[in-house]
Amino acid sequence: MQRQSGLVVALLAVVLAGCGGHDSHGLGGPAPHDAVMLNDVSVAAVLDAIAKAKLPVVNARDTTSSRCPEAGCVQATDTDTVSILKFPSTGRAELYAAGVRDMLQVEDIVVVYAPTMTGEQKAAYGHVIKHTMLTPATP
Repeated sequence: MQRQSGLVVALLAVVLAGCGGHDSHGLGGPAPHDAVMLNDVSVAAVLDAIAKAKLPVVNARDTTSSRCPEAGCVQATDTDTVSILKFPSTGRAELYAAGVRDMLQVEDIVVVYAPTMTGEQKAAYGHVIKHTMLTPATP
């Protein structure tokens, strides 16, 4: 029994020594303050998908610098029909979405609909956005 305990302790020491050799500031991963993206779908990709579906995305303008500091997003674009915000996590997107009316949240993207949009228009945009977010990109 004592021999088995010694073997377990030795194995644990080897495993921990191997883990201790990684530099957390090197190329091993993002620094704690860096955002880890859930997916690689950008606001531009969502806009492109909407446009390809022949839905209006007129007057697109990057609002990242004015909108994201307060909202907590990493990218934002407003159009005359929708505002699209990308967040660093699904949880952060959910927190933002909880305080917004007329929106769709899929993973880390929140789309806020213009007040003039009908239910049918929102459904059409929603279909395209969900398809874009949930369909894996082809290489």
